[in-house]
Amino acid sequence: MNSSIATLRNWLLPALFLVVVALPCFAQGAGADVVMVLPFENTSNRPEYNWVGESFADSISELLNKPGLLVVTSDERQSVYQRLRVPQTVLPSRATAIKLAREAKASMIVIGTYSVTLAEAETREGEAEKDKDKSSGEAYVQLTARVIRVNEGRTLGEVFDGSWATRQFDLGGLLTTLQNIQGRLAYQILYQRDKALPFSQNQLVQEATKVPQRAFEAYVKGVQLSDRDEKRSNYLKNAMRYFAEANGGAIYPQAAFELGRFYMLEGKWKEATEYLTKLEKKDPHYAEAAFYAGLGYAKMGDLGHALAALVPLSAEVPLIGIYNNAGAVAIQASREEKKEEERVRLLTQGTSFLARAAESAPDDPMVHFNYALALFLSGKYAEAADQLKPVITADPRDGQAYFLYAKALEKIGKSETATAADDQARRFLPTYAKFQTQWQKSQTLSGVSPRMRDVLNRDDVSDLVRRNAMAASGNTSGTEDLLAKARELYQAGRDEEALPELHRVVMLEPTNAEAYLLSGRINQRRGDQEAAIAALKTAIFWDPKLIDAHILLGRIFLERGDRSEATKYASSAMTIDPNNQEAIGLQRQVTMGKN
Repeated sequence: MNSSIATLRNWLLPALFLVVVALPCFAQGAGADVVMVLPFENTSNRPEYNWVGESFADSISELLNKPGLLVVTSDERQSVYQRLRVPQTVLPSRATAIKLAREAKASMIVIGTYSVTLAEAETREGEAEKDKDKSSGEAYVQLTARVIRVNEGRTLGEVFDGSWATRQFDLGGLLTTLQNIQGRLAYQILYQRDKALPFSQNQLVQEATKVPQRAFEAYVKGVQLSDRDEKRSNYLKNAMRYFAEANGGAIYPQAAFELGRFYMLEGKWKEATEYLTKLEKKDPHYAEAAFYAGLGYAKMGDLGHALAALVPLSAEVPLIGIYNNAGAVAIQASREEKKEEERVRLLTQGTSFLARAAESAPDDPMVHFNYALALFLSGKYAEAADQLKPVITADPRDGQAYFLYAKALEKIGKSETATAADDQARRFLPTYAKFQTQWQKSQTLSGVSPRMRDVLNRDDVSDLVRRNAMAASGNTSGTEDLLAKARELYQAGRDEEALPELHRVVMLEPTNAEAYLLSGRINQRRGDQEAAIAALKTAIFWDPKLIDAHILLGRIFLERGDRSEATKYASSAMTIDPNNQEAIGLQRQVTMGKN
């Protein structure tokens, strides 16, 4: 099942572009990296300890999350695997690992191997004792880890006696001290990258060992089982119990979140909300927990608690899915409210949420359906009809949308169009007769319910967290603004002023291909062809279809008299866009003089 991390290290170096620092001011120290930790490989013949490899990916990721360093979280890593359809049970192949790094926009990758050995018990049973299942207390773990700088294509290290010396991290100890080992490894990685750390190794070890060892092991084993495996919940409950016993009844938030998700997938909303509401704002999965707790309360018909979970969350985590569900719950609550003043307040609140969602998501049918329902209930029939047009276009078989559309058109006197919409509602809405009877009796739409989003996109949450982290570190200017300024300075011939702006872009987004392209242009203009080539190869690494970088590289190699390299880049440019005039011109130049 596992492929070799040693092989991964061997091919990763030559596979990536071996480039020098592309900009004189592109420091490789603190503040310039996004790091992704891959699961470590178990090289011992003991599959029962495979859980240790995943624990390294999760724990090291969390421990490296320090100011100045952006970390691809375990959730983000799983999303990247899913988007690229890479099984999470195997280590990535050569081509796949590069894709994972690019997709995650990681500039550093932590890779590693480990082996587990068992101490032979000194007992009278002799060889028979060796065959018994050993506890983790008798197990020893030995690991080797490296950090690869993706855009340089080399292992993290430093200049020693005038040459580059790579750094390999070798650590080991009892498996019961696994968290201590992980804390020491995280510290050494951080220290190798930036020796001016504001904290000690002991402090990082304390952070790594804050979860009791038994609770930690039970949690890691639990989350590696399938979402619907009953053993998963047993492990997680044990993790919570061990944690509480060691911490005076305190909650283990990660285990509580995973238990909440387990029961949610089982449709056991009462149990799910019980665990999901145990998380606090400071906990990593708080946003998702509050979202799903709100969904759970709504499923149980407890709209008051649903609003109490979703409304505050919408201010802290302004995402479309949260706005949609908060609006949907508020609308439904308004329909059930007896007091007129409170009914109006809830309807206004729901409409406001949905208006913001619709403005931010013009192509989201669910949001527009809900917004249309809110507008209809507010007596704004023409606006409701307008909101329903894209819903029907997205799904021409949406019977409820046709029914609501027909009634909105009927209210504004467009009887012919309303009749046509009503015919479609009859065709696609199985409960049409019931809905129509209710409408004729009381002019109400009690059967038409607002639509809830059942899943909160983890990528959206991660992106928001990353943007907030950038803002908190003082990087508040967007990369587009910085790039625009750098372009203006370059076009004005003010290269020395453009370089610091490009440096800030890479501080914010280490994998920004356009920043490297512009750096290549500047270095070419300054006559530094080596730096230009390095920057342009890095640009292509992060965006293989950046045709301008291919063309410029072809021209530089043509200038240097290297027709073979020039031909290679001319061909790649033509492959990207055979109609690009600059690519065609380069192709003509490299073929001149050939027989």
